[in-house]
Amino acid sequence: MSYIHFDKTQLINLNYSLDKEIIRSNPLGCYTSTTIIGCNTRKYHGLLVAPQPQIDGQLHVLLSNVHETIVQKDAVFNLGINKYPGNYSPRGHKYLEDFDSEPIPKLTYRVGGVILEKEIILDSTEDRVMIRYTLVDAVVPTKLRINPFLAFRGYHGLSKANTYVNKKLKNQKWRTGQAL
Repeated sequence: MSYIHFDKTQLINLNYSLDKEIIRSNPLGCYTSTTIIGCNTRKYHGLLVAPQPQIDGQLHVLLSNVHETIVQKDAVFNLGINKYPGNYSPRGHKYLEDFDSEPIPKLTYRVGGVILEKEIILDSTEDRVMIRYTLVDAVVPTKLRINPFLAFRGYHGLSKANTYVNKKLKNQKWRTGQAL
């Protein structure tokens, strides 16, 4: 257990958990920052915020967030959380069981018989963030859907949806025990 640790009762209480933030930086000027429940509440939050010297030399939010969805049989459980004016949706923080900060930030989710760990790793040698998922336990076959929220905006500004983004992806099937 780490020095900075939060349990389920603290994590599901939005009045408590939204005031607690994590930030990690690397020697290149890149950082990752969000609340302990993964809800970005400020425009400076992002999982990958990096300098862009070829554009303007300023920091840019490249990857705003990643939301996960657990699928079991016909049931769908959204683990993410977004803040909207007067509303939070989806409310995936209710599945959080644990947050540990050392050696790297780790969120543990429990959805029924599923226990999923999410670790956010900021590379110290490149402008890169890695997210490692570990399926600790599942009583029935389980799928994990991953939805990245790309921003590519200056960290002082805000943006809207970009309809010109290429949304094509390569579908990859993973086997049990294979790293994601």
